[in-house]
Amino acid sequence: MEDKISIILPIFNVGDHLRGGIDSLINQTIGNENLEIIMVNDCSTDGSGEIIDEYAEKYDCCIAIHHEQNSGAAYTPRNTGIDVCTGDYIMFLDPDDRYTPDCCETLYKAVTENNADMAFARFRRIFEYGGYVQKSYSPYEDDLEHAYPDETFETANFLNVSDFVWDNVIEKIVYGKDHEVTYKRDGPIDRIIIDNIEQEPDLLKMAPSVWSKIYRRELIMDNDIRFQPYVSGDDMAFTLETLLKAKGIVYLNNFMCYDYYIRDLPDDKSITNTVNVRLLDELMESYIYCRKLTEGFSKEVQTISVNPHLLHWMNTWKGSPFTKEENRLLLKKVNRLKKIHKSDMKTKMLLSSMTTAIESSIYTSKA
Repeated sequence: MEDKISIILPIFNVGDHLRGGIDSLINQTIGNENLEIIMVNDCSTDGSGEIIDEYAEKYDCCIAIHHEQNSGAAYTPRNTGIDVCTGDYIMFLDPDDRYTPDCCETLYKAVTENNADMAFARFRRIFEYGGYVQKSYSPYEDDLEHAYPDETFETANFLNVSDFVWDNVIEKIVYGKDHEVTYKRDGPIDRIIIDNIEQEPDLLKMAPSVWSKIYRRELIMDNDIRFQPYVSGDDMAFTLETLLKAKGIVYLNNFMCYDYYIRDLPDDKSITNTVNVRLLDELMESYIYCRKLTEGFSKEVQTISVNPHLLHWMNTWKGSPFTKEENRLLLKKVNRLKKIHKSDMKTKMLLSSMTTAIESSIYTSKA
């Protein structure tokens, strides 16, 4: 293999999960001699820094970088990794998760054999303490029961309603109608191969996970794509920008490339699992940034790339007891998006319902 794949890990107090994440890279079927594993320590205080130094000393493919100041979010170490990497292709891993054993090999073959700018696949949400597995959302029918006969998948459902209500009502509201542009929806689809996102805008309905994708180096470097400074929503902005600018996209609908662990113990929470006003504020900033990226694209691209996230934002907001001043701050951000995101009547109604709900909360709040 002539090419090298750079894999970038943002690391901050990953604790007991770090070794498993790095080992899932070391043991890739493609061979770790074909990898450049860049581990960026953002001033961890739990011994994570010592662990990555250990791997860097033991394996030629591992590089340990230590920040002098903590940035408070994943976007800075990810950008550090992009700036120093030398690989022909770039991937990302959150170090408390895992690549499946043939992740790199399968995605690399998909992107190179089709001369594409990027390729991506499905992932599993593993609820470690709940004992069940969700398959990531896809707008296409799959054949995963044959590809993974020993696995029982549940459908992703972030609103905690019944599966019947989710499948027949909520999912249709969140994701809208199917846009059959290039590929028909009359049966399971194994892979999507397109020249640009306008040929299959439904790809934008899927979770904006940077770690389920492989990117050609030139796509990121020539377009100067970097992670935006949001504590939450930086991955959404990065993913959308790459999909909008990619010339050649491959999606593998029946392949699981990543295990995303949901750890719900009180002492095992990430920054983005802690709901506060900054998280929702910066999420809305990322939506505004993403909407501006889609100027000049079709109405379908503009709508699909933002609208599914708005219901998730509102569901998160509803479960958080914000003060009157915090809600006023969030309302200003929603109104900013409302001014520029006017793609159709459904969008206008959705944003109007959001502002009405927040205004009502401000009016009735005592604090």
